[in-house]
Formats: sequence, C-alpha cells, structure tokens
Amino acid sequence: MDYVRFQHSLQAEGVRLAESAATGLDTPVPSCPGWTVADLVGHTGSVYRTATEQLRTGNRGDPAAAAAPRADLLAWYSEALAELRAELARRDPGDPADGGDGSADDVGFWYRRLAHEAAMHRTDVEMAVGVPRPIDVDLAVDGIDEALRVLLPIRYDAAGPDAAVGRTIGVHTHQQHWRLTLRRDNVEVSRSPGFTDAAVAGDPGDLLLYLWGRRPGTVVSRTGDLTVLGAFRRRLALSMV
Repeated sequence: MDYVRFQHSLQAEGVRLAESAATGLDTPVPSCPGWTVADLVGHTGSVYRTATEQLRTGNRGDPAAAAAPRADLLAWYSEALAELRAELARRDPGDPADGGDGSADDVGFWYRRLAHEAAMHRTDVEMAVGVPRPIDVDLAVDGIDEALRVLLPIRYDAAGPDAAVGRTIGVHTHQQHWRLTLRRDNVEVSRSPGFTDAAVAGDPGDLLLYLWGRRPGTVVSRTGDLTVLGAFRRRLALSMV
C-alpha cells in the first residue's frame, strides 16, 4: 500500500470508530478485557495525540497531556484525529522521525502504524456494539506484514525458552507467505515459502484478527505442531502491547 492509501484508511477507520462508539460508550469491549468503549476511544485518541507530539517535537511529551477527558470524549477524539492527519499531511513519508522505541526512521512508519491502529480499534468497538465491518483486504494483508516484520522483531520477547524457540512458523494468505524462525533472542523473518513446523492460513481479515488475538483459531486453518503455534501466538501477543 502507498502512503496516500494509508492516510485515507486512517481517516475512514478513525471516523467509523467514533460513529460506532457513539452508539454505546459504556459497553464492555470483549476483545479488550476490562475496558469499555469509552476507554478504547480514550486510548486511541491518546495514541493519536502522542504520535502528533512526537512528529512535532521529536519526543513523546507529557502523557497526562494526551490523556482523555471525562467529558466531550468523542469531540476530543475527533479533534485528535484531525490534528494527527494535518500533521502527517505536512510531512513527506520519507522525512526522518522517531517511533518512540527506536522503531522508526521515517514518517512513513507513522502513516502505516496509525492506519492499522485505527482499523483494529474500530473493529474492537464494532465487535462490542454490533457486527463489525470487514477490514479492507489490502489493509489487512499489510497489517499482517507489519505485525510479523515490524512489531514482532522490534518488541520480541527474549524472556526465555518455550516451545517456539528454534522452530519455524508459516503464515499464509492470498498467495502471500511469511516464514518465521524464532530464536532465543530474536526472530528471523522470510517472505519465501518453505519448511515449517507449524502454519496458519486464512482470509486476510480473519488471519489479521487471529494474530492480534481478536479471533479464535477456529476462523483460520492451523497445521503442524499446534503447541509451537500456540507459543508463537503468545510471543506475538506480547509484541502488540
């Protein structure tokens, strides 16, 4: 996907999130245990404001300044989305930037990350208040790639051995392939198909939601050593926080 499409996705998904949230701010969100829809709106708006501050100043700023207010939550959220989109529009995707954890070296990281942030949390909200609309196929495929090739390596949990260490996992959707070998201290990611100890495949939207822990294993096809696949998914979950 190009960065114009990421911008359009951020706007469309961000607006849908607010529209869906307005139908039930007090509704519990099953995919985010312990949170209500209002909590999720506040979280997403705070992510927008933190990203905007980093783009403007190069630092994360005061977390309290990005915290959601108790009143006029949806207006505050919409303002945060508008300010973020305006800040991104002023910058070229190739401009230098900081992802906050050493993860980004250009503004393009934020175009991509925030489009996926909005899509995932829009889906969370819609799963809470009604029937979720599907994530765009191209955005879902790119979200799988981001999860496996960006988020997992950056935040890889090297806490200790488990069933996934030294094993290889395949992820497949729409003739796209990822092959991951999990080491004790890092993960090797290839886009070439080949031998795997376990594999998971499915339609892009279902597979993305499965990888993010939003859908059970019944929505995808799992083969090989399911113990390895379970350990891989637990490690992946730790990279998503």
